[in-house]
Amino acid sequence: MSTDPDRSIETLIRLAGEREMPSHEATTRARDAAQESWRRMLADKPSRARPRLPLALAAALMLIVLGWYAWTQREPAPPPVLIARVVTVDGAARIARGRDLQLAIPAADLTTGAILQTGAGRAAATIANALSLRLGYDTRLRFDGRDQVTLLQGSLYVDSGGLGIGPPLTIHTPAGEVRHIGTQFQIRVSGNATDIRVREGRVALQRGGVVARTIAAGDALEVRGSEERWQHGLPSFGAEWEWSASLAPPLAIEDRPLAEFLAWMAREHGWQLHFDDEALQRQAQGIHLHGSLEGLDADAMLERVALVTGVPLDLDEGVLWVGKR
Repeated sequence: MSTDPDRSIETLIRLAGEREMPSHEATTRARDAAQESWRRMLADKPSRARPRLPLALAAALMLIVLGWYAWTQREPAPPPVLIARVVTVDGAARIARGRDLQLAIPAADLTTGAILQTGAGRAAATIANALSLRLGYDTRLRFDGRDQVTLLQGSLYVDSGGLGIGPPLTIHTPAGEVRHIGTQFQIRVSGNATDIRVREGRVALQRGGVVARTIAAGDALEVRGSEERWQHGLPSFGAEWEWSASLAPPLAIEDRPLAEFLAWMAREHGWQLHFDDEALQRQAQGIHLHGSLEGLDADAMLERVALVTGVPLDLDEGVLWVGKR
């Protein structure tokens, strides 16, 4: 076995790897120090039977120097990027960041890599205070970037706030990437099955950066592996959608026009809004509400507003009638 010191030390430098290597000057200083230490010990014990011990010590010194330099010169980890915030929690929900797990509470930050997960509870988050993401039971949603999330499991409802209002968003699913076009829609993921249902507007399903399918309002597409199943003419209201309305950000009605409240209710529940006549529609703009409707379900809200304003409100088969029918 060769004991040439230059060749041995160069071999150690190569074994240390190319990542985070010290500068040429630092390497030269460490190498010279190791050689000098080796020569002094060799001069004290000139026996040819013992050159390996000082060489091992020099090698250890070299590795220590290289390790220390790599540790002190490493780049700090980039700070986490804020993507969304929790706005509503119904029951229990948690935020996972690596091995760290904490309870999800309103106003909690959701940063890059965080996973918002529900079990027996549900939760809602907002991106840029414009785009609403609502998670059903047993759902796991990972926040990958400012405009990228991955639905790992469960049900996700998305409300962009209307065409051109909410920021762009790509949702990764087993079926491909889902991108919204000013819409309300929901996605369910279970194993390799992905179900996309659109209430308003359209969504595009992309694969490899190419639009593979476009799903319009009233349509649903279920993708299971290579198989696809379409449904058309589905209602925009009912039990299939109602779970998401309970997670909607609360509307502060204080001094809001009655017309604005009615439009909000119709949008959240997928109803059609029908006024008895144009005069009543103009009147609804001038009637202002006061107080709070927090904690009430949809039926209780309509009942209270009708009682306070004196304007009859009646819900029938997805149509909210305003005035005497």
